[in-house]
Amino acid sequence: MKLKPLTALKNINGRRVLVRCDFDVPLGRKTMRKKNTSAKQRGKFEIKDDTRLEACLPTIQYLLKNKARVILIGHLGRPKGQVVPELSLLPAKDYLAKMLKHPVTLIPLERYIGEAPARAAKQMKAGDLIMLENVRFSDREELNCHRFAKALAALADVYINEAFSVSHRPASSVSAVREYLPSYAGFHLQEEIDKLSLALKKPTHPLTLIIGGAKIETKLPVIKQFIGSAEHILVGGAVANDFFKALGYEVGTSLIDEEYIQDASSILEKISQVKTELILPVDVEVSNGKKSIIREPFAVHPKEMILDIGPKTIKLYQSIIKKSKMIIWNGPLGKFEEAKFSQGTKRIAAALQSSQAKVLVGGGETGELFKTKGKTKLRRNIFASVGGGAMLEFLASKKLPGLN
Repeated sequence: MKLKPLTALKNINGRRVLVRCDFDVPLGRKTMRKKNTSAKQRGKFEIKDDTRLEACLPTIQYLLKNKARVILIGHLGRPKGQVVPELSLLPAKDYLAKMLKHPVTLIPLERYIGEAPARAAKQMKAGDLIMLENVRFSDREELNCHRFAKALAALADVYINEAFSVSHRPASSVSAVREYLPSYAGFHLQEEIDKLSLALKKPTHPLTLIIGGAKIETKLPVIKQFIGSAEHILVGGAVANDFFKALGYEVGTSLIDEEYIQDASSILEKISQVKTELILPVDVEVSNGKKSIIREPFAVHPKEMILDIGPKTIKLYQSIIKKSKMIIWNGPLGKFEEAKFSQGTKRIAAALQSSQAKVLVGGGETGELFKTKGKTKLRRNIFASVGGGAMLEFLASKKLPGLN
């Protein structure tokens, strides 16, 4: 996919540039140790994972260096068209101001933008940086409303997409806005497309696809896409449960999606006719509510729930990873949010960390495993996509509204 790169934008000095970033980062309450800390201070939020904010820094720095007037837009959470103070972009604004060492002004917005953003944009000088409040505070954003998009576009001369993670959403600030402004790809967006396109068009073999997580409807198209091109497809998480069910196994109270059992059966039938191996866990860790037990997948009891891959599966997957030259991973292999059921995911992540293969990882939970305290960069052979759903749809060769 060829996109118009940011470097193709000439005469940046003084131009108003609207940059769609992804500010949808996990937040937590600030830990205040001082006894005299006020209630207002204790109520403040801090960013728990800054990956998506880091991704947009090079583009913003480039624009500021070239004296553009930069207007940042983005969203946080799901306020559903309401002003929700807990979902304000204030933490993102503070973070960027600190990292850029440049003042950032947060501007409120109304349903159809309002007067404050228009006034602020008009008063900007070359090198100024402002951020509009959460675009999802307007009920127009997720409707891909053209009136809302046109009002956003009126603030600027140029639009830049630096939010790959929401490029699969038909939203005003991602899709419709491009009808009203010359549009370019930010540096990280371009890198996302380049890396993922390589996996589709020029993969290095042996190629291994690792699929986990829950939402099987988003995972099956990717599995189908790589049947015939990948040497191995390793499955875990709730996605594996649907395949177990398709094989007629008892899955107890495990998370499954009945609607896609037939699709899983079709994949198992198709996979038998090609060279690609689809490998399911050979043992699983289950819980009956009182204790966890390692079982073979066909021996799960009716009142048990599958929550992680077992030790034999971990070793099997590790051995395949060692032989692979390219690895794509999306989704945890167990109930990652519970420490006792996160071991399968963590040990597979460790295997990828020590691998010499080209590694592409995506999805919030999966990406977190590759963030090391004190280090801002991953190993050169590992690329962590900022998108979970967007990565899956791109790899499934679907059309993304923010890119087409």
